[in-house]
Amino acid sequence: MRPNKQPIPIPLARKLQFMQTKIVPLIVLGMSAIMAAMLWKEAISPAMLVGEVRAQKFNINSPVAAEVIRIHSQQLTMVKAGDVIAEVRATNTRQSLDLLQNELNLLRIEADNSDAKLRETMDFERLQLDWMIEKINLSKAASVAKSAAATLEITQGVTTPPAAIGRYQQETQLAKEAADTEVIERQILVATLGNRIEELRHSMDPTTQDNLKTWKKKITLVEERFQKIAIGQEAIQLRAPIDGMITLVLRNMGENVLAGEPLLQLTAVEPKSITGYLRQPFPLEPAIGQKVEVRTHAKKHLIGNAIISRVGVHFEPILNPALHPNPTPEVGLPIDVSLPPHIKLRPGELVSLMISPSSANEPAL
Repeated sequence: MRPNKQPIPIPLARKLQFMQTKIVPLIVLGMSAIMAAMLWKEAISPAMLVGEVRAQKFNINSPVAAEVIRIHSQQLTMVKAGDVIAEVRATNTRQSLDLLQNELNLLRIEADNSDAKLRETMDFERLQLDWMIEKINLSKAASVAKSAAATLEITQGVTTPPAAIGRYQQETQLAKEAADTEVIERQILVATLGNRIEELRHSMDPTTQDNLKTWKKKITLVEERFQKIAIGQEAIQLRAPIDGMITLVLRNMGENVLAGEPLLQLTAVEPKSITGYLRQPFPLEPAIGQKVEVRTHAKKHLIGNAIISRVGVHFEPILNPALHPNPTPEVGLPIDVSLPPHIKLRPGELVSLMISPSSANEPAL
């Protein structure tokens, strides 16, 4: 008979050694793979595109050719809507007179739309406005006559003028004579209006005169500005259109600028949207309403949900070097993404955008 075969007992230490060398490494390898996948998905996986947090930007431009006489707000200065942030002095008197005349025309329209109870007052003030407008027109005509006289004096210095210069002299002479005639006629008109104003002022009753106080202040301010323009001291104040921060100072005190040339750049504090550019070939076709996962690039990554709010209709050059670091020019299809709630983003900040391909037909959030 064969003896009974009993299994050889394995010591516990041997079992533990087997688990340590065979089982534990497999468990550690599996857990490491899972953690690596999670880390790749959350922090290391490449973004579909990079977006820039955008805010409203305004260029503060000079309305006329002028000299910068003061910059009230320096770079990174917070300002409120309506704050005076720069002052310029026009180098062309006629342009300043045109601006002042436009303001007078607005006041005249306001006077025309006034209540019937103030009709007598408004008639008097409208006459004053007409008087101021004619004084401005007189100054403009005098400026034209002075310029024509100076031009004529220069051309007359030529000993043997060619035919072209002769014709130019004739045209300049005619322009000067027309301007001189206009100056004389407007001087008479200004004097007549001034006399009429004084007559009405003395004939008005005290009740009507009380209604003149507000309008008199407005007329006085315009009169003071007109006097400053006449001697070249009128300062044009440039005000902030919104609350924001001065992000660029493009001109300094004493510099001359052209009409429409920017002096400062004002950026709103609160962002408006996120803009990104899809490069060809598209990983998917973008559509309004698609869900977008927004990830910040901060040390602690924040993730929020947003949607595509606008999609461009044509390709545009990618000008921001942060969105396009390569030196070779490149274009992309612009898309606008809404701001994710509960995440504080700053204008100019870069974020990663992951568009969900299965959300094009889902309703917008």
